[in-house]
Amino acid sequence: MIGKKLQSLRKSKGLTLQQVSAASGISAAFLSQVERELTSLSIASLASIARALEVNPSFFFPPPHSQGLSVPSYAREPFQMDNAEVVYARLGGDFHGRTLEPLFATYPPCYVGEELSHIGEEFYYVLSGQLVAVIGDDDHKLNQNDSIHFSSSDKHHIENRGEVPVHVVAVTTPTLLS
Repeated sequence: MIGKKLQSLRKSKGLTLQQVSAASGISAAFLSQVERELTSLSIASLASIARALEVNPSFFFPPPHSQGLSVPSYAREPFQMDNAEVVYARLGGDFHGRTLEPLFATYPPCYVGEELSHIGEEFYYVLSGQLVAVIGDDDHKLNQNDSIHFSSSDKHHIENRGEVPVHVVAVTTPTLLS
């Protein structure tokens, strides 16, 4: 779904894969795989692509079902990136000028995320399971009720090295899905 929307939007703007690559910092080969729905991408990568295409990342997802500032539990709709394993649900309300992106995330067993470096901050609070935040060369093992807060400009990725899903509350800046 995202790949086809991405390709359609790129073509409607008359842009080549190389132009989007140069503007987003993501390789043209990887963009081609995403468009053909052969691989998945992180929300942060999607945000970079969306900026390059001058749209909001929320363009690629169904709108949230918040009731102004609050999001009742029954209104949380899980979503995934194409071919991705991580399941997300929006936790925050939608209002002009917001700067945080609160998400509920479920990382499947044996998950290894893509290494990223981007503007902003990230915060994770582990509800269940064990999450590993790899920041630079350091592994930070987080168990239930543990948290971590770091600058997203440091190279980082998330892992679930266990055999059960890990459930976390993740909060990022800047907003990715506004």
